[in-house]
This record gives sequence, structure tokens and C-alpha cells, in this order.
Amino acid sequence: MSGNKNPTNKKLEELVEKAGIDKHVLEDPDQVVCDDVWTEERERLAQEHLSQDKSTIPAFWQNKYEKEAAKSWDKFYKRNSTNFYKDRHYLHLVFKDLGIVLENGQTKTLLEVGSGVGNAALPLLEVNPALKIVAIDFADSAIELLKKQPLYDEARVAASVCDITNDPLPNAALANGGVDFALFLFCLSALHPDKMKSAVKKVVAAIKPGGKLFFRDYGRYDQAQLRFKPGCKLQENFYVRQDNTRAYYFTTEEVEELFTEAGLEMVENEYIRRQYANRQQNVVRFRVWVHSIFVKPASATSDPVQS
Repeated sequence: MSGNKNPTNKKLEELVEKAGIDKHVLEDPDQVVCDDVWTEERERLAQEHLSQDKSTIPAFWQNKYEKEAAKSWDKFYKRNSTNFYKDRHYLHLVFKDLGIVLENGQTKTLLEVGSGVGNAALPLLEVNPALKIVAIDFADSAIELLKKQPLYDEARVAASVCDITNDPLPNAALANGGVDFALFLFCLSALHPDKMKSAVKKVVAAIKPGGKLFFRDYGRYDQAQLRFKPGCKLQENFYVRQDNTRAYYFTTEEVEELFTEAGLEMVENEYIRRQYANRQQNVVRFRVWVHSIFVKPASATSDPVQS
């Protein structure tokens, strides 16, 4: 790897080089993204890097971040408005059920947990006219911004403020026997690990038998995790950012356990590991996500949990 390195990436570049990664996205001038290769040695080095930080944030601050979780995200959206996240125009391609339009004109309902300002919901409305969406987020400002979006249509989207760890699901998610699909998109990682199981069970209970749950979130050893400095760790693989929002970094095994224990069957569950080139700065971002699809058995019952 040649050229000037961005100092914030120096340690990660060294880790990758030490692990002996052959392919690098910057080597091909026509590429901006490519699959990333992970070896056992690279995982060992990444774990070794993380294990050097043995400190965790004091209990007082941990409790404060937990109590103010919704407030922190509310401030995030007030500060960034609709400009922070890009619209997710790929979802109907990676979760193909969300792009299917039935010939009989039947509509399907999707519950999106942690909808933010509609970066997932609104592109899906554009590609699938037969899809209705129940969008929930625990940040008031996110829902306010979503409702002001030009593509927001009350006939097709029911958006409301809901803290999935404490509040019952809105009636729109429970009507007509529940929803056909549920989506956790970079959302579950923002919750405290101790509250993930109950949140998942609440959502799973609202899915109709035969319905599917789609999941994509941060994976273990993602670049963002490896870049956290000492003083940011709440517990193993769970961190607080400078803006007081939090992030957990999953393994595929943890994701499988969360959703199968809640009564779903696994369809897909894998890591997505990619390199992204920033040629202006001559740096590479090494990203890791967990991508999963689960299905609710046709024999299961839909009995929404509200507590």
C-alpha cells in the first residue's frame, strides 16, 4: 500500500498489512469498493488490538447514557436533520421480498424499527407500490423530520415515536393479525445488550406466521469498533460515541441466538466484509456488517407482547 495515509487509519492499515491481506481496493484505479478478505490471523490481531483496552466507563456514566439514549438520538437528528445517512436504495435487492409486487394487488406491511428520518422506508415506497410501512423510532425529531419528507404519504406510512425497550408497539403494527415483515437496520446495535432480547421478542410477536424479519447491523471488528479510543468502552463490544449515542458490534452467532430464541428460523446469516476507497484522501475503510434473514414458522402464533 503506497501513498500518504490518513493518520486516523494508520493503526488499521498496519493491522491489515501485518495480517498479509493481498487485495487492496486502492490498487485498482477503477474500483471504489471490493470484498474484504479476513483470515484467522487478521481476526486474532483485531481481537488482540481490542483486548488492549481493559477499562470500562464508570457505572454513573453508563446509567446516564442509558437513561438519555432517546435524548441523545433526538439531539443527533436535530443537529444533522436528514443529511447524515444516505438513502438505502439497495434494500429491495438484498431483501428481495420487500420488492415483490403481488399480481392480485394485495398489500404487505413492514414494521421498521429505528426508522430514523426515512432513509430506508421512503426508497422502499418508491420501488414497491404494494408496500405499507409502520415506522417507529424513539427520537421525536426523527419522526418529525420523516413526516415532513416529500415522499411521506399517510396512506402508506404510519410513523410514530416508540421506544421499543419500554413502549408497546403502535396499533398499526398489530392490526389485521400483525405485520408481514419486520426490519432492524443498524438499529439494534444502539440498544443496551441487556434489553435486546425483550425488544426482539416484542417485534417477533407482531410478525404474522410465515412472515420474515430482515436484519443488517455492525459486525465484530468493523473499522469503527477498532478505532474507538480508551474511555469509550461500556462493556465488551459495546461503546459510546462522542455524541453519546452507543453502538454494539455483533457476531453472526449472537444474531442467530437472539432471533432463534425469539421463535424465528434462520434463512440467511453472514458477515459482509468490504473495503471502500476514498481516493481523495488515499485511504480505505474496512467495514464489517452482519446480514440476516429470519422467518416465523407458519405454525407459530401472532400474539404481540406489549410490555
